[in-house]
Parts: sequence; C-alpha cells; structure tokens
Amino acid sequence: MFQQDVDRGQEFRKCIECFMCQDVCHVIRDHEENKVNYAGPRFFIRYAELEMHPLDTNDRRELLKEEMGLGYCNITKCCTEVCPEHIHITDNAIIPLKERLVDADYDPIAWLGERFADAPRRRPPKPTCSRSLVRGGFSLDRVVPGTQRIAGERRTGSLGT
Repeated sequence: MFQQDVDRGQEFRKCIECFMCQDVCHVIRDHEENKVNYAGPRFFIRYAELEMHPLDTNDRRELLKEEMGLGYCNITKCCTEVCPEHIHITDNAIIPLKERLVDADYDPIAWLGERFADAPRRRPPKPTCSRSLVRGGFSLDRVVPGTQRIAGERRTGSLGT
C-alpha cells in the first residue's frame, strides 16, 4: 500500500456530514424527479472512499450506475465550493468514480476479453481409431482417410501388437 492511497482516503474521511453539498446540488434542488434516483455528492464521497480503498475488493460500479444515479451529475463543482472541510468532491470523488464506470463499460480490451471468454469452446476432433473390449481380446476399428473402414480385427495381446 502506498502513501498516496492512504492520503486519498483521508480526504474523504474529513467529511463532517453537514450535507451542504446535498443542499447546493442543482441536480437535486432543481429537479424533483431526480430526488428518488440520485444519491448526491455526500454519498458519492462515501462510495469513493470505499471504492478507492486499496484493500477493498467489492465492485460497486453497477450500484453507482443504476441505483445511485452517478450519471446525473454534470460536474458543476458547486458541492466542492461550499464544503467547509475543503474536500475536492468533484475532482477527487465524482470524476474518478465516473472514470471507473466508463473504463468498465467502454474499454475495448476488456470488451474483447469478454467476447473471447463467452465464445463457445471448440471440441477436439474425434479420434480416427477407437478401441473396444471384445470377448477377452481387443478389437481395433480403424478408419484410414481415403479407404474403406476395416472393422473387427481381432487382437489377443496388448494394444498395438
């Protein structure tokens, strides 16, 4: 773990939960219909703290995208300007969260990896010879390309002799 990872989380922990960022956010203030679908800057700080912790392995991208409405934020930085603790909410929390969502959804290399992972596996070709046990001996059924099938050759020893 590097010091910059620790410092990033410390900034988010300075929040005193005054909710001034929520009050000034125009996505919530100006649009009544967004209040249900948009969590707001205070909650994005908390999710950024969890998402950017170096030891945290939970993936909250779908939650942020679908239920918390991260896409509604159009980055006017009003929340950063009113923060009494001088937390850079937009630059250090909301924008990195948006970048993580975009990287996950629109990364061409990841897209190719998913395409190949979902591709059906090719089965190996069927063998040209099959062996079966017939009355104590072995019967070797062979198919030689370009010839007829030779069936029922009786072998009494081990295979291949």
